[in-house]
Amino acid sequence: MEVKDKQESYLNTSRITLARFELTRSQTSLFLILSLIGIFMLPFTLAEDVFLNLFQFLFSILPDYLIDSSHRPEGYLIFSFFPILIRIIVSTIFLFLSIYVLRKILRHKNVKHKVKGKIIQQNRTVNWFGLRISHGQSLFIFSISLAGIFFTIQQFLESLLYPFSGFGLLESFCWIPEGPNQTTSHVILLNNVPLALMATFFLLCLYSLLTVRRGKPMNPSKKITNNYGLLIFIASLAVLILLSARIFCHLALFNNEFASLLGISSNAPNPYQNEDFIRTISFLCICLALMIASFFLKDKIYKESKTSDDFTWLHVKLTPHRALILLSVALLYIIFFTNYYLTILFLYGGVDEFYVNLYYIILIPVILFCYYPIGKILKNRRFDNIIENIENSREFKTNWFKFHLSKTNSIIFLSVSIGLVGLYIYQLILMNTYAQSLLQDSYSFKAYMLFSFPVITVIISLLLVVIVYTIKKTLPSIKFSK
Repeated sequence: MEVKDKQESYLNTSRITLARFELTRSQTSLFLILSLIGIFMLPFTLAEDVFLNLFQFLFSILPDYLIDSSHRPEGYLIFSFFPILIRIIVSTIFLFLSIYVLRKILRHKNVKHKVKGKIIQQNRTVNWFGLRISHGQSLFIFSISLAGIFFTIQQFLESLLYPFSGFGLLESFCWIPEGPNQTTSHVILLNNVPLALMATFFLLCLYSLLTVRRGKPMNPSKKITNNYGLLIFIASLAVLILLSARIFCHLALFNNEFASLLGISSNAPNPYQNEDFIRTISFLCICLALMIASFFLKDKIYKESKTSDDFTWLHVKLTPHRALILLSVALLYIIFFTNYYLTILFLYGGVDEFYVNLYYIILIPVILFCYYPIGKILKNRRFDNIIENIENSREFKTNWFKFHLSKTNSIIFLSVSIGLVGLYIYQLILMNTYAQSLLQDSYSFKAYMLFSFPVITVIISLLLVVIVYTIKKTLPSIKFSK
């Protein structure tokens, strides 16, 4: 009886939770991958913002302003400084969260304490916008909603400091064609529609954060929305909101009654505007159809998992450690390229420049290529079986700084490190090319760059040293067979 009580006590104290969400071993591994990606990538982002952007303000923009401020608009220093500060704060918050998750997971077995508050159990389903989703899908919605709130706040604060330029993604929905190579909009729309869109996405993320924490016990007789259906619904909902804003701008600019309510002088409809309006309505209907279709893409709650030996990727047989390495690298690069794509999209959203369209053509297939192995490995609970096979193989332990890594965690550290080697070598080459181009341009070159570029190079080199050290410590983990 005492042994049973001790076992139950151990189970209660050893349960891993994040934000009170109970995690399975496979979910813990996924969060460990994401936290490692944040810890290794965010220092470079912070270094760029501090040693390039912030130094540019301190040693170039500020001195020029103090010498002659007559030609500068009111609030020029605020507009230049606070966007940099906001990005630094947001990156620091995400870095802190990444470190917190890493420490919580790796030190979990050494910390014997009961979780305070009510634990959000695994055996539940959640109703989110009418979709019946699982606990794991709720964790996914919670994570992207949390990131979405920070991103939306960042965009909102930057929009308050910067007058809308009219070239970003949200502003691009306000510009309506009225002739060949001609567009029209109004300052009221440019100032308010983007803010309304950001408020809508913020409320959507806030609603999702609160909703996914509440659920009902699982009913095995019912089905849940599968992962593809959930992704289709999320993407379609986001596009639907953006297209709704464009329809609103059409009505505000070309409908007399609607324009008078807003105090805008309406324009006469023309074939270019009509064509764009019909195209927008068509895309909106497609989004609605996809959202409706996602309700019919369902899976059984309890579905037989396949062993890792039963599937391949591009004709390569995936053993458990190969599958874990592939998943980690795919997650790393899908985050990197998605962030790169969204940055371009929000900066140059609706323009027709050739190089931006070229980025679209290149980045979207790369993102889809990265998602393919992720979807394949996570499908039918394969990842649960992969983690179980690795943990049941020969025991392996190693030390990484002050942390003790199990075999599963060692393979995760190895996988992320392998993916980051190529990424940071690319960043070193890119930084060297950028520095050389500025050195040759006497107009753009500033004295602070003689310090900034070497410091960033040193930071990248230090990160590479840590990455190589990690690979050396964890490489033996894949040499141990069952």
